Amino acid sequence: MKKAKGPTVSIVLALMLCGCASVGRKLDANQVDQIKKGETTKEQVAQLVGNPDQATKDSDGVTTWLYTYSRATAKASNFIPIVGAFAGGFDTETQSVTVTFGTNGIVSNVISSYGAQDLGTGLNTGGKARISGVEDNKRPK
Repeated sequence: MKKAKGPTVSIVLALMLCGCASVGRKLDANQVDQIKKGETTKEQVAQLVGNPDQATKDSDGVTTWLYTYSRATAKASNFIPIVGAFAGGFDTETQSVTVTFGTNGIVSNVISSYGAQDLGTGLNTGGKARISGVEDNKRPK
């Protein structure tokens, strides 16, 4: 009797495809570093890193652009029956860049935040942050 390989391959491919999710777009740290307080204009920021994910304007006319990125990748152990309940989880990566412009359209402040975590699921909760490179001011690219 011949076994059907098609359904097995389809299931494996489906599991592989659903193992990752992301929101936003990752910014190049070198481009973010080119944004200079008191020098860079809105137009230059847009050329360097693109349009923001969110823009706000306060009652004083100060504009703030926010760029966010988040990615979660499922650990391979999630897909192993029973083992996934004990060793499953996700590796996550986050990035946030906030650029504030004065009423003159020139950058008045830039805040960058980068991080990563090891998230456990099921019985594997309580993962720790992986920020060694971030602590040394070596942001991921």
